[in-house]
Amino acid sequence: MSRGTVYLVGAGPGAAELLTVRATRVLAGAEIVFHDALINKEILDYCPPECIFVPVGTRSGHRVPERQDTIHRLLADAAQQYTTIVRLKGGDPCIFGRGGEEIEFLSTHGIPWEVVPGISAGVGGLSLLGLPLTHRDLASSVMLLTGSQTASGTFGGLPPAVPLLSSQTLVFYMPFRHIADIANQLMQHGMSPQTPAMCVSWLSYPQQTVVHAPLTQISAAASALETPVLMVVGDVVGWWERLQQRDTGAEQR
Repeated sequence: MSRGTVYLVGAGPGAAELLTVRATRVLAGAEIVFHDALINKEILDYCPPECIFVPVGTRSGHRVPERQDTIHRLLADAAQQYTTIVRLKGGDPCIFGRGGEEIEFLSTHGIPWEVVPGISAGVGGLSLLGLPLTHRDLASSVMLLTGSQTASGTFGGLPPAVPLLSSQTLVFYMPFRHIADIANQLMQHGMSPQTPAMCVSWLSYPQQTVVHAPLTQISAAASALETPVLMVVGDVVGWWERLQQRDTGAEQR
């Protein structure tokens, strides 16, 4: 019989002040926190001084399946020793956060759990830039895709059967070094080379950086960025670019 409850808590896009009220209350009672590598350390200040912090982020040369199995074992062991266990994840636990796998593991092993939603960087987080992923006149749908590396070393997140239009907003999580490959595949699937695209690194942090360019040039524009990075493609990026130009012009007058 498990002694404690595991809370899968979304840490939001980065800035500590973007946590939900529920997240801060759960962290305030946490006895042990297993956190991702990219978690803003200021978020841990919501925890009690005696709280134990265990980093469980990806390390170089450590395969993800092995890491996930280790996290599962750590959560199960902690549930036998503590009352309030927090698995702190960037963004929202159930959007490219492997939350489903951890929920299944906890449920299978009879460990009580609760999900505390967070602001996902690729959904609500982009609103910080004034970028609407949907727009009545420009975009009526959004597609969230992983841009991370596959086992073969290539980008593998583009569903080939789906028609791709600039009126559909595409958001790629963690594209890493595959921005050029992503852009090329989008163009091979019929998307115009002039489709507006943007990349943002360290969203909501003081070092936040945004670059934007046509699809054919976005890889070069983003070459100096540091991870974590989001990539957005679609007509709404063009709308955002026009808004930035208008705001800049107003400041100069």
